Amino acid sequence: MTTRQLIDVVERTMDALEHACLPLDMPGSRELAQSRLQLLTQLRTRILPHLTTSRLPAVIVLGGSSGAGKSTLFNTLVGKEISPASVLRPTTRTPVIAIHPMNRDVMEGHALLPMGRVEVLDSAIPGIVLVDAPDLDSVEAANREISHRLLDAADLWVFVTTAARYGDASAWRTLEKAHARGISTAIVLNRVDSRHQEKIRADLDARISQAGLGDSPLMLIDDAGPHEGMLPRDFVFAVRQWLLNVASSNVAQTLVDDKTRATLPALHDQLLELAEAVELQANTVQDLRDRASVASVGAVRKITTNITHARYGKGAPTTAWLTYASTGGTLAPLVTGQKPGFFARKNTAMRDNAMTAVFDAVLSALHVALRQAVAAADRAIEESWSEDIVDTTQFRQAGHNGIEVERLVDEALTAWKTDVARLAREGQENQWLGTPGMASLLGAGAAGVSGAVKALGHVGLAGKLEEARRALIAHCEEAIGRVVLTYAGTLDSLEVGNGRQLRVRASEYAGMAHAQMRGVSPSRKLETQG
Repeated sequence: MTTRQLIDVVERTMDALEHACLPLDMPGSRELAQSRLQLLTQLRTRILPHLTTSRLPAVIVLGGSSGAGKSTLFNTLVGKEISPASVLRPTTRTPVIAIHPMNRDVMEGHALLPMGRVEVLDSAIPGIVLVDAPDLDSVEAANREISHRLLDAADLWVFVTTAARYGDASAWRTLEKAHARGISTAIVLNRVDSRHQEKIRADLDARISQAGLGDSPLMLIDDAGPHEGMLPRDFVFAVRQWLLNVASSNVAQTLVDDKTRATLPALHDQLLELAEAVELQANTVQDLRDRASVASVGAVRKITTNITHARYGKGAPTTAWLTYASTGGTLAPLVTGQKPGFFARKNTAMRDNAMTAVFDAVLSALHVALRQAVAAADRAIEESWSEDIVDTTQFRQAGHNGIEVERLVDEALTAWKTDVARLAREGQENQWLGTPGMASLLGAGAAGVSGAVKALGHVGLAGKLEEARRALIAHCEEAIGRVVLTYAGTLDSLEVGNGRQLRVRASEYAGMAHAQMRGVSPSRKLETQG
């Protein structure tokens, strides 16, 4: 693989990672999301710049716990107070990046620079870029995040701690994690009382060896006591000389090569792991959509069954019908099929009003039933989603809040009344009812008012009964379907990405892993093939 080919692979990998999000809160997703950010940072700020630009200085980040004196050490090493140092915590909020003028041009456009405030200093160390990072244990989450991103961008991490705090378990966990991720580290022990130097160094050497960090340089700085400003130059002489040696020898390039060897082949496994996580999230999103549909089936089945079996014409609607259709009632002639006499023909409006009253009772019954069905679908989906391993709290809340039950019911029944009116106009003209009465009669029959069903034959609408009933079912199903769509819509903003692209990118790094197993580093391969 040539350098140009490797650059293309890295750029395609960055694109795949940028589009591979893990928005669902699932077991392990937060750790994998951090892994994704680490990979992106490493590729964007360290791997790609070294592949595309020659003579890049090594990026060295000073990091550590709060109160370790990082900023004071940083200012002393670069020869100027450019990073705030104070007893107030946190001091360093914005990373400070010190660059020597001879390295300014080659660092132009480097992805590291937007991560902090850049200072170009004649007193800075040529050949390296020194970064003062926020505290790793800052009380501010944003500070901790940028600090970890800077560690991912570093060719070398100088961990600064103190004689009083070097034994902190959190510090060693951070060091061990950094080592496991292939980050080269050096350790600076600050504020060491000269009387206890030998004892502390022996103890610290043992800890370093036990943690598997035996190759990490260890430098001690004497305790300067209470003071303001920078440390005496002789206090940091050993640290500065070591940095000068890193900058002027092949050490910097070795650091870059070592981290490249640790990063690129390992990308195969990391990308596959992310691909599986992305695919799991994509499948989970689809599963939630499917479960919303399945959860609504019970509500749909109940109301459609009742409509099919003409149950919504019972009770109050039938009572209303009997009131008007019994002997002597306004609708009595319609029941028997007896055509109204000359004077009775003028009472069409009265019969329409009576029929409308019956239909209003039907609509009231349907309103209650559909309202219950919509609410039941809402509850069923919410319960189904609450049982998932994913934390769906925000989606369930958004789904529930987005359902306007009354509006859904009113819109469904209004649409059905429009359909019924259209179907009624297709019936025969008659002497009993006008257009409003015909529509009401058809609606009452479709709901199951048995007397109305019989009367439909007299006005030529018997053939429209099933069509009116199917229209009612369709509008009820649509109303419940909109509950499903409302819940599903809460997932529309989730951008999961494409696991397949990550798998393709992973396969491109497989050869690098095989080459490393044969003892050929990617960088050596580039030298021989590029």
